[in-house]
Amino acid sequence: MKIATEVFTTKKNQTVTLRAPVLADAGALRQLMVGIAETAPYIASTAEDIRARAVDAEEKWVEKYNSDARSMIIVAEVDGQIVGNLEFSGGTRSKTLHLGHLGMGVSPGMRGHGIGELLLKKLFAEASRIEGLTQIELSVMHPNVPAHNLYKKVGFQDCGRKPNAFRLEDGTWADEVAMFATL
Repeated sequence: MKIATEVFTTKKNQTVTLRAPVLADAGALRQLMVGIAETAPYIASTAEDIRARAVDAEEKWVEKYNSDARSMIIVAEVDGQIVGNLEFSGGTRSKTLHLGHLGMGVSPGMRGHGIGELLLKKLFAEASRIEGLTQIELSVMHPNVPAHNLYKKVGFQDCGRKPNAFRLEDGTWADEVAMFATL
């Protein structure tokens, strides 16, 4: 789904543009995701997982989400650089049309600037236009306290926990915390 472009100011007084990606953004999105995976142990994909995907996979991903009326990608851009993204997939089966799931990330140098909160608030505004959607879900690894706190700040609530859902690269385990918010 295409979204309206909006411009905001971050906590650090930088101008950030939130918009839908275009095909030309595919390489920058891939680079962003690799950078996030290299520095953030609490996401499900590793940098190697992302690098192993075909180069054109990001272009297909952008096309799919831009053309799907129940899904979207929101990119955050500062000074011409993509510094964050949020991916949202709305339910496609009759029993789950009211649900949607999100995943997101912000580049290491831009964490703490309020970009994650802006992405989530933009999602809530855009998702309210999806027919029948009433609930947004996500999961977060339990050691990722900053993300968990952000999600709670914008209205998500814990609704379950799966022990040892992820084995981290250092050999330790992380629980998966399920969260939801209603529109």
